[in-house]
Amino acid sequence: MSERRLGQKESEATKARGAPRGRKPQSKALRAAKEAAYRSHILAVAEQVFAAQGFAHTKMQDIAREAGMSLGTLYQSYPSKQDLYRGVLIARDGAMLESVMRHGQAVLQAPQSIEHLLWLQGVHLQFLLEHPDYLRMQLQEGYAWYHDAARPSSEEQQMWTRGMGVIEHVFRWGMDRGWLVPGQPPDEARMLMAVQQTRLANWVSDGMQAAQSTVIARIRADFVRLFCQPGVAADLLEADGSALNAATVQRLAAIDQGTAPPP
Repeated sequence: MSERRLGQKESEATKARGAPRGRKPQSKALRAAKEAAYRSHILAVAEQVFAAQGFAHTKMQDIAREAGMSLGTLYQSYPSKQDLYRGVLIARDGAMLESVMRHGQAVLQAPQSIEHLLWLQGVHLQFLLEHPDYLRMQLQEGYAWYHDAARPSSEEQQMWTRGMGVIEHVFRWGMDRGWLVPGQPPDEARMLMAVQQTRLANWVSDGMQAAQSTVIARIRADFVRLFCQPGVAADLLEADGSALNAATVQRLAAIDQGTAPPP
């Protein structure tokens, strides 16, 4: 019997049994809270399994087993493996975008220095590095992050468009200030995403051994070398261009600790 058919039979049997007699109906609020907790548990487990095995090699039975539930119960929450996979990505995409917007709203409205832009970049990168299973899911697909080859859902596409809009806004602001090399913001945003994707893929393939702060520092230096005007880059980098200089690192630390002047 197929995996899907087995799940449907279990689901039908569960519905047929109905609610136990003698119990009072749950309130809508309590039922909704339980369902939300259930879905959160399923998504967390699915994220780990998809990251370890990849989409193609993962079966719904694998996720049900790891989640400690029947296959039929899993199918009641997510009708297909594709729905579950997209559910994980949508949940994490939304959390990442919310984190960037919450922490960086003031910077996005009026950045006062390149360091403020680098600090905001660090917020985004920190989320990815702190959620390695989500990162591995993204990297396993094997396509450029700015490309629609993944055939995203409309909800994913909306979040992606919003996120790219934020990056393009940052590039326009930096170009207007004379900090960044003139160019087309959509193109620059895609190139930045490609650079970050490469660095993060290297980190994962190397067993995630490098400290997260080291990965962020490398990507920040990439940004300065690739997108900043020569005079600006010279003020931010070591003399050989290999890394951010000590003064820049100190200014970034002050922003992170809230001791630097606000943007």
